[in-house]
Amino acid sequence: MNFLAHLHLADCCQSDMAGNLLADFVRGDPYKQHVKSVADGIKLHRFVDGYIDAMPEVKACRYLFSDNTRRVSGIALDIVWDHFLAVHWQDFHPYSLEHFVQYAENTVRQYQSNLPERYVLMSAHMWQQQWLIQYREKPSIERVLMRMAARRPKLHQLALCSEQIDDNYDELERVFHIVYPQVITATKQHRLTQR
Repeated sequence: MNFLAHLHLADCCQSDMAGNLLADFVRGDPYKQHVKSVADGIKLHRFVDGYIDAMPEVKACRYLFSDNTRRVSGIALDIVWDHFLAVHWQDFHPYSLEHFVQYAENTVRQYQSNLPERYVLMSAHMWQQQWLIQYREKPSIERVLMRMAARRPKLHQLALCSEQIDDNYDELERVFHIVYPQVITATKQHRLTQR
């Protein structure tokens, strides 16, 4: 799951949106760096990442990628899941995607403590350039993967994933509809343990 899904899941189970968005930029024990609500959001994000990566359906999807891109296929799938969430947004949320993104931005911007510079730059671009809304468009998958590959040389194989995603688009969409409801349920259950 990428930014849109993590924000949506946070909303589904009343977890802190800023923490869920911030999680990829925080190392170590979040409770030593942030207030409890934000740290809980960071921990929830980590739970979601581990949960979805362990799902048999998701593991099987990694084999839809070639040998030379399988190492980064988990990252590529995170972008794909966000794309399908945006495409099928009305199945998962009562408000429009545009309304939700505006709400999420307003909510996330309220937390300004101890923010890593990389996160500040990323989130500024994300809101200004409307990444989450652009996820609806299929070409956005390739744009995101190319941008990530260019920004992080160790992930250069991401630039090669778009064709494999196109070749397996219908199957990935089918799997999304299986896994995402399970992720929502597991996230809500995990959230109860934080209260």
